[in-house]
Amino acid sequence: MDGERIWTRDFAFLIVSLLLVSCANYYFASSMAVYARVISSSAASAGLITAAFYVGSVGMRLVNGLMVQRYGAHRLMLISAALCAAACFAHNFASCLALLILLRVLHGVGYSIFSTASGTAASYMVPPQRLGEGMGYFTIGNVLAMAVGPSIALTIVSDGSGSEFRILFCTAAVICATAFALVCFIKQGRRTGADKTPVITKENAASAKLPKTFMGFEKGVVAPGVISFLMSYSYAPAIVYLSVYGLKKGWTNIGFAFTMYAVGLLSSRLFTGRLSDRLGHDCVMLPAYLCGSAALCLIAFSSAQWQLDAAMVVMGLCIGAYNPQINVLCISRCSEARRGTATAAFNGASDLGLAVGSAVAGVLIEHWGFRFTYLNGAVVCFATMFVYAFTLSGFAGRYGKKSLRAA
Repeated sequence: MDGERIWTRDFAFLIVSLLLVSCANYYFASSMAVYARVISSSAASAGLITAAFYVGSVGMRLVNGLMVQRYGAHRLMLISAALCAAACFAHNFASCLALLILLRVLHGVGYSIFSTASGTAASYMVPPQRLGEGMGYFTIGNVLAMAVGPSIALTIVSDGSGSEFRILFCTAAVICATAFALVCFIKQGRRTGADKTPVITKENAASAKLPKTFMGFEKGVVAPGVISFLMSYSYAPAIVYLSVYGLKKGWTNIGFAFTMYAVGLLSSRLFTGRLSDRLGHDCVMLPAYLCGSAALCLIAFSSAQWQLDAAMVVMGLCIGAYNPQINVLCISRCSEARRGTATAAFNGASDLGLAVGSAVAGVLIEHWGFRFTYLNGAVVCFATMFVYAFTLSGFAGRYGKKSLRAA
């Protein structure tokens, strides 16, 4: 039946536009640590540059959901794609650390708005009874960006020269501009209420009997938000510092490790969403934390590049399984009219974890080295499993398979 279809033209265009904007993001996620070595010899500077992106992203999450409800997802996707393109191109003129940090913040703002707006639009396009499966498919664009983005970026800046980084910055600007053009072909409001959602005020929220909020967020997002933060904190070093880690080890093709990471992500997202919709999210979430802890331990003790590649596949299986489920939990535990703020809460918690994790990892690497840093992430990931078990799992006696199906 058409009402149960996931794949439509608009949905496909939405995924491709996310792929393009995310690709620019992962260009910088994998190369900024290398670029930091060009302008500064400190590992802490790399953490600061990376954290700046997520600071801008997290700051916007506080208002992204409300902006989507007021101005519509389509309009905000156009504005944010243009902002990302401008910020990427302006990196060519970043002659000092302070200006580079400012541009990273602006890029973070643009990416934050785009990811929230596109995620909200996707949640309305997907049939409610197939929400877990559909949101898993939606993030395939992000997964493919992880596969190609870091590899292309590290290939472009193989020698770490200034001219190579200028090529990287211009390429990122072009693909963001392409995303802008593609969004223009998405029919605004087609099969989605994302652009028709009324502005929620205190008055109509009371009349509609909507739950109270704090800073626009319902309390249902607190538990999944905390879990999202902890997980992002734990794996941040595996994303931000992997290229520097590989260079220190003398490995030449670190971009392939990101490709293997994306293979794990894509593999898990092709089936875990459907599995969760049918059997409940515990059967997906609990193994994911074990995979994440194991992967970070494997990275810490890798003595050959193939071991690192294998560890990144396992890490991909972890993130690919848990991430869409936390997103669905944020959405399903909130009012339908507030899907924008629920999506913003999920993305904001994830970005905050990456920001804090990147900054802390830079300090840890500086003083205790890479192995200690990755083992620290493994411990946090393992501890997050218990946070989930006592808050959101079926074992907690409050949320299980029925709640997801009801959503």
